Amino acid sequence: MTRPFPPVSAHRASRRWVLLCGLLAMLAAAPAMAQGLDWATLSQLAQTRAQAPYRANGDKLPTELTALDYDQMRLIRFRDERATWFTEQLPFHAQFFHPGGTQTDTVRINEITEGGTVQPIPFQTDRFDYRQVVDPSGWGDVGYAGFRLLHPVNQPGTMDEIAAFVGASYFRALGKDQRYGLSARGLAIDTVGAGAEEFPRFTEFWLERPAPGATQVTVYALLESPRSTGAYRFVIRPGQQTVMTVHARVYL
Repeated sequence: MTRPFPPVSAHRASRRWVLLCGLLAMLAAAPAMAQGLDWATLSQLAQTRAQAPYRANGDKLPTELTALDYDQMRLIRFRDERATWFTEQLPFHAQFFHPGGTQTDTVRINEITEGGTVQPIPFQTDRFDYRQVVDPSGWGDVGYAGFRLLHPVNQPGTMDEIAAFVGASYFRALGKDQRYGLSARGLAIDTVGAGAEEFPRFTEFWLERPAPGATQVTVYALLESPRSTGAYRFVIRPGQQTVMTVHARVYL
């Protein structure tokens, strides 16, 4: 004979509901899991975020960065030897875009290691040559504006840009002998009509470490906006024609 569950008072049920909502809010506000990430866990994260109120990026850049114009931003160069996977001599390298000027929204970028664990890629000023445009001392971790991936496609041994992710949900890919490539967006909302367009943005990326001799690289991304969240997986195969296979799950 089974024993029935004891009755739950309205007060206790309400308290449990508040605790559950609080837990969902904490999960939605926290960075993605530190131990492992795959398509299933990213999709679950995006679905969880969709159940909580949207939180805009609260990071604020130093005033000297937001005041930079286009030409000044172009003077700040990434140091090739500070690229992720450079010292390991892997077939793909990841370089990062410096925030500032019109690129004021920063993103979190992580690496998925060979063992499957996730480790953040923090902002570091020694990755950049500032050419006396600004003094980076005292900034701390201001974050990156985005990143680009490199792989030899034009000449053996020469690293070429084959994909870039920067600004809202914009990304592009380049094939052999191309200078800009083809650009796209992860999601567009209200591109026409009386109201203002909503710009969903990629807020966090996970770069999967390529194996030696790999011919493709995988990128995961979390997309967020006031009315949607999304899980994205990009499998990028560079070459004469660079092919990018995109899987996306969008939750309203």
